[in-house]
Amino acid sequence: MGIETTITKVVDACNKLTETVTNQIGKIDARVDAASNQFTAWRNSVQAKDINGRALYKQEIDLTGLSTDVFYPVWWTMPGNEAGETEITISRYFSRDSQKAPFGEGVVHIAGLSLQLEGIGYIWSGDSNFMAVKRISQTYRETVRGISFGMICTARAVTGLRPMYLGLTAGQLTNSPQFSGVYLRGGLSYSITKTFDYPINFSKVDSEVSMADNVTADWEVRWSVKPYSMAQADAVIGKVYQNKSLAYSYDNDARYTSKV
Repeated sequence: MGIETTITKVVDACNKLTETVTNQIGKIDARVDAASNQFTAWRNSVQAKDINGRALYKQEIDLTGLSTDVFYPVWWTMPGNEAGETEITISRYFSRDSQKAPFGEGVVHIAGLSLQLEGIGYIWSGDSNFMAVKRISQTYRETVRGISFGMICTARAVTGLRPMYLGLTAGQLTNSPQFSGVYLRGGLSYSITKTFDYPINFSKVDSEVSMADNVTADWEVRWSVKPYSMAQADAVIGKVYQNKSLAYSYDNDARYTSKV
């Protein structure tokens, strides 16, 4: 009986140990599952800025359904020096929107665009204040005009009770000191990749819209933009851009005499 009792106690102890181990394994599994879920949630939400990188923000500009013979205004204000150099890429895949047939049924090669811009600040800012075209590529059809550090716009009076800013006259074509921008071709959609989190502005209407009103005790001005037809574009927002895949070619070509 003594041996049987001892064996019984050993078996009971083994069973209890097995139960304890099983319970602990269950707790470990639960903790592993919780940690895995936390990691998955972090992986799905983490951005480059959260791990000492630089965030990129996406935005879509949809001008489909509008006339492909018109360029529509798109404008923004870049952050200053402390944000580092701003990067903006405006792009579209060459066959994008083909299902909407902007140039007719069966046309698949619509228009490709890769416009890479870099800059800091705006004309009225006290920081570095520049914008450069790093690269530009347009395929099949042109998509962009009027790339400008000072957005090409029209000066208007706000109340008519004060002189216009810097002697501008109402209706005069000028450059906005608060905004940079471009004009994008209608009938198409575009992707924006940028290093600032607030949205880029654009207008889809055929009439003039105000970007901003500035009124002081001594002067006033409204900075207004509107779309321009392709027939108007050369005279108002500039000529067609040539493709430049070599970085900063537009600036370098203007600065240096070409060698022959």
